[in-house]
Amino acid sequence: MQGMMQRGHSLGSIVTVVLLSIQGVLGLLFSLLLLAGLLAPGRPVIVSGRAIFAGPAGGVSLVVALASFVIAWGLWMWKPWAYQRTVLLEIISLALGAFELIEPDINRGVPLARMIIAALILICLYVSPSVRALSRA
Repeated sequence: MQGMMQRGHSLGSIVTVVLLSIQGVLGLLFSLLLLAGLLAPGRPVIVSGRAIFAGPAGGVSLVVALASFVIAWGLWMWKPWAYQRTVLLEIISLALGAFELIEPDINRGVPLARMIIAALILICLYVSPSVRALSRA
């Protein structure tokens, strides 16, 4: 251990990793249910109206969910790319939540929970002591 600098995790980074993991699990459940609903027997092949966003929303939601786990690992392991990717992922997650609010036949609690978790992650990132230290440099 001599010569190695040991860094501890702040409370903000731990909360961010936990929230990213929760976002990943909830995103997987939601996206798989949304995609399964599209592939269900008896559903029309040609989708019209507001329901046309269900396929892309389910696909993007699945990508965001899987990326949440990768980025949570990156934040935990102090990877230099993780901070910027987290901000980008949460902006995408906020936009996805806004699009999901207009989707018919979806519980409104799911997109609202997605948006609240994304906002909490962004707040945790920006109130972290390491971010404040970087802004003074």
